[in-house]
Amino acid sequence: MKQIALLLMVMVLIVAGCAQKQVQTTPPVATTGAQDQAALSDEEKRRIAEEELARAERDRLLREQERLAGILKDVLFDFDSYAVNNNELPKIEGVSSFMKQERNVKMIVEGHCDERGTVDYNLALGQKRAEAVKNYLVKLGIEPARIRTISYGKELPLELGKTEEAWAKNRRAHFKIDQKG
Repeated sequence: MKQIALLLMVMVLIVAGCAQKQVQTTPPVATTGAQDQAALSDEEKRRIAEEELARAERDRLLREQERLAGILKDVLFDFDSYAVNNNELPKIEGVSSFMKQERNVKMIVEGHCDERGTVDYNLALGQKRAEAVKNYLVKLGIEPARIRTISYGKELPLELGKTEEAWAKNRRAHFKIDQKG
């Protein structure tokens, strides 16, 4: 019995002592950017450059939209009114400052109404709202030729719904940069 136990211990030591051999691998050869560029075809280089330019332009446009959203804020109006409230004047003044800095920019002021009233009445009221905002911009020193007005009446609501909160958001003058110039 001692011999069997001794034999088993020797076998365990032999098995445990024989570790597996480790395979030595060589790391991949590092290449420099110049080597990578040399390996690329002219077509691949052009495609990569175009993608990088498109990504940079997309990022620039997103930053510009965020900046403009902070400047071109809707001017809100009371029910059945085109008088600009005193608490809305800073929004127009912000647009004026922007236009004074950006001399090439032309603006469209859109007049909007809530859904109450006839189509004709709301188109006329929307136009008066847009004109009231334009007149204040002109008083602040913006050239009238740089500002166009248009009325959408109740046709393009910002918020759907038949609540005072929804109607209040739709009674507005909205600024857009005139892309047609």
